Amino acid sequence: MDDFLRQVGKGLEGLAGGASRQAEILRLQAKMGSLDDDLDRVFIEAGKRARELMQARQVLDDELRVVLERARAIEDEMMDVRRQIAELQKAR
Repeated sequence: MDDFLRQVGKGLEGLAGGASRQAEILRLQAKMGSLDDDLDRVFIEAGKRARELMQARQVLDDELRVVLERARAIEDEMMDVRRQIAELQKAR
């Protein structure tokens, strides 16, 4: 009987661990969606600023660099989240 209860306990632990991983994957996927939206907003901002600077015939490089660095930081974070999702999916 003790063996049976231990086996049931292990099975329940496995189910709980799987549910926990699935919840974490869903959380990370939601974060990816949010980061993707952030990245879109940054690129829209960059495009608008580039247009303004072109119309004013001003140099773009230094002013857009800051916006594009933010975009790069978001892309880096997205790569990290993708890696975390892949690791959790492997652990199934």
